Amino acid sequence: MIKALGSKVIIDYDKDAIEYFSYIKDLLDTDIVTKMNNFRHHYSTTCLQHCINVSYYSYKICKKLHLDCRSAARAGILHDLFLYDWRERHRQKGELPHGFNHPKIALKNAKENFELNKREEDMILKHMWPLTPALPRYKETFVIMLVDKYAAILELSMYLYKKYFSYAK
Repeated sequence: MIKALGSKVIIDYDKDAIEYFSYIKDLLDTDIVTKMNNFRHHYSTTCLQHCINVSYYSYKICKKLHLDCRSAARAGILHDLFLYDWRERHRQKGELPHGFNHPKIALKNAKENFELNKREEDMILKHMWPLTPALPRYKETFVIMLVDKYAAILELSMYLYKKYFSYAK
């Protein structure tokens, strides 16, 4: 069972989400994607959960706008496929900071392990625009770029809620 944060939808069971799950199941079944669960990304959210959040909401928006929702779902899962804890990784001399550099690393890892179309490549490579210099080429890239920011805010909000307002012991 997978679930996007902030969503009431359990992706295995929601009628509309069956299509979504069919687009990403092969990715979720690979070792390289499941490794993302080993890395904390935003606060207490793992990299994999963050990618599921971005993937699911990008899929929903692209579907509503009659855009390529399959490519958005797949690129959302793969957009942060960098496989390290960015807080602990030391930059090499001359290397750009993580926010500028990780889309290239994610794209390289994704291309080595999966077949990607041009939209998926653009979404992965440019999801951090304007930190990445090239302007997104497709509407779906703008969607994933905005959803990535939304997911980060959602993950921060969930973390702060649990930290400061949850009285569960």
